[in-house]
Amino acid sequence: MIRLLSMDANNVIGVLIKGNVNTKDFELVKNFIAEVEVHYEFLRLYVEFEDIEGFLLETVVREFEFTLSQFHRFEKEAIVIDKKLIQSLESMKDLLVASVKVKCFSFEERCEARCWVLN
Repeated sequence: MIRLLSMDANNVIGVLIKGNVNTKDFELVKNFIAEVEVHYEFLRLYVEFEDIEGFLLETVVREFEFTLSQFHRFEKEAIVIDKKLIQSLESMKDLLVASVKVKCFSFEERCEARCWVLN
């Protein structure tokens, strides 16, 4: 499931990715980004990965980053993920869009993640 999250700035797109997701779920994000990007020079992204198993993480990240690669004005991405999966995600940095500043946070650091992506 993918759900859009409310954020404190209109150029920040908040996304919750939880459990099982499929390509159609990413259409929601893609369509929302397309609507928002016409109004802002730069966009930022806040993503929470919840209840994602380690073996599914790479597949989900690949699909999500493919969706993002179609948009060229992202400057920051805060990723909130279970502590035990941060190391797995860090090892996949080569999958992430190179031009985007990416920082990983644990669920306990959610507030810090929101502040980082907003500033």
